[in-house]
Amino acid sequence: MRTTVTLEPDVAARIEQRRRDGERSFKEEINSLLRVGLEHIDEEPAPREPFRTEPMIGRLLIDIDDVEAALDYAEGPWRT
Repeated sequence: MRTTVTLEPDVAARIEQRRRDGERSFKEEINSLLRVGLEHIDEEPAPREPFRTEPMIGRLLIDIDDVEAALDYAEGPWRT
């Protein structure tokens, strides 16, 4: 099958670099990349570990009820 595809410049550059490194034709490199992509397109992504944070209750370094002191601590006493 013949078709015309317009490639973004960065994609074309990466394909050209891979083509040169593997000493393949542009057609061979495009077909190889498409095969790999098509084989993996329907795969389920690997499960990720849920992101967790530690609660800060009881771990505060300063009393945040004193706004001036909290701002001095966060931004420095030279703030205006």
